[in-house]
Amino acid sequence: MNHGENLNLYVLFSMLLLASGVAVVTKWVKLPYSIALVIVGLLIGVFHWLPVVAMTPELILLIFLPVLLFEASWNLHFETLKKCWKPVTAFATVGVMVSTVTVGLVLHALTSFDLKIALLFGSMISATDPISVLALFKSLNVNRRLHTILEGESLLNDGTAVALFRIFLAAILAGGDFSWTTIAVDFVSITCGGIAVGAAAGFLASKATHYFDDHLLETTLTVLVAYGSYICAEHLHVSAVIAVLTAGIVMGNFGSRQRMSASTRLLVDSFWEYAAFIAESLVFLLIGMQIKFDLLIKYSPSILAGVVAILIARFVVIYGLSPLVSSRQQPIPMKWRALLLWGGLRGSLCMAMALSLPMDFPQREAVIVTTFGVALFTLLVPGLTVEPLVKLLKVIPVRTSKTAQLELQLSRLDYQKKRIDSLVRQNKMERKHHRKETEKIRDKREETEQLLQLAYSEPDSANVLERLQVDSELVMAQKDRLNELSNRGHISSEVIEDYRRSLDEKQLRVRSEREDAAHAR
Repeated sequence: MNHGENLNLYVLFSMLLLASGVAVVTKWVKLPYSIALVIVGLLIGVFHWLPVVAMTPELILLIFLPVLLFEASWNLHFETLKKCWKPVTAFATVGVMVSTVTVGLVLHALTSFDLKIALLFGSMISATDPISVLALFKSLNVNRRLHTILEGESLLNDGTAVALFRIFLAAILAGGDFSWTTIAVDFVSITCGGIAVGAAAGFLASKATHYFDDHLLETTLTVLVAYGSYICAEHLHVSAVIAVLTAGIVMGNFGSRQRMSASTRLLVDSFWEYAAFIAESLVFLLIGMQIKFDLLIKYSPSILAGVVAILIARFVVIYGLSPLVSSRQQPIPMKWRALLLWGGLRGSLCMAMALSLPMDFPQREAVIVTTFGVALFTLLVPGLTVEPLVKLLKVIPVRTSKTAQLELQLSRLDYQKKRIDSLVRQNKMERKHHRKETEKIRDKREETEQLLQLAYSEPDSANVLERLQVDSELVMAQKDRLNELSNRGHISSEVIEDYRRSLDEKQLRVRSEREDAAHAR
């Protein structure tokens, strides 16, 4: 192994170590994890604590982006998305187009950017990435429908923004005036092509899972679908982002729920949760490390103009489209609109698109630095002030006796986890037993969090809550009894495996019912 490979391993290890440390610290410090990573990345860049790591377009678009897109779309419930399809679709399609044009016009009016370049910038900066805001919404138990609207928009608008960016870039490089008819036709063909590729990949993989039950093989299959749909779409010159999103939604709602066994699905869920955590951690660290303060100062007027442009565009999109997609049954209250406006953070995707500009592109440095500066502003300013805004608008659910009981149960589970961790450190508990107890506590905690979400969103749902809680506790008790019988050797391994599979399926059904109930509001 040569010196360069050793250095790369050292940097990767250091970044993972830093990400783990930041994750631990943010458990006690009230700071969103992703924003804390950006701040740490800034400090690394300023004080040169690590060798420079370039955030190349290939690294973000080909390595990290498929992981983040697939994991999010895999966990996006189609039934939940259907309840919010009007605002999500409007914000992610028409909203991105309106934002692109608005940003382009404002930036052109306030700076020396040519209108074509300003429109290109508008397409890049219109892709939102509100990871930290969504995490905050989850921790504060903000209304699930609001959470889904923001999450669905951020997922789907990535595809729209990238498609527009590529069309504008091709038109600029070709020279001459824009042909809006050609742009419209190209946009439809690129988008529909991406949907077709993703749907085909997701459907074929979902069918394939029916013929075997092996969690390692099926996990590998999901990885192949995530990266395969992206590469195939790139090769066919259609939207790779939309292809991955479509494949993830198809597999997550059809393949995993109807074709995979319960045990396999639980393991695949865990794999993608971990993969997304690693990708997200490295991406936000890299964002902070790329910032060069001397260039930010040099291009501060265009960055300020860009900030003004995106705020105006976001206001036009949210307050212009919300009345059109809001109804008496599915309203978008004014308080929600304020949070949607302020929660439209920008992240790695817009930076990757900026870095992918050809070296001879006009005003390339100015465009890249302006993109980085605007993204940094959204991460640090709205990102750090959205929690006070949530509290100011009073959209946090009211606590009841049932929510207090569930919160107390969460505290008890946290105490149990600390206690068994202490016992294993003192060699008073076997590691095998510790792993089983940890899994039980983790499952119970997840169940309690979902019940708490339901209690917050539907304070009068006591009967539903009690039934779901009893069903889950019965499954857990049956699993405990099965483990006891297995340890004593009273039942053959084949019978044990059959019962365990049956209980896994029952646990998954109860979990799905809890999720559907919690997502319904």
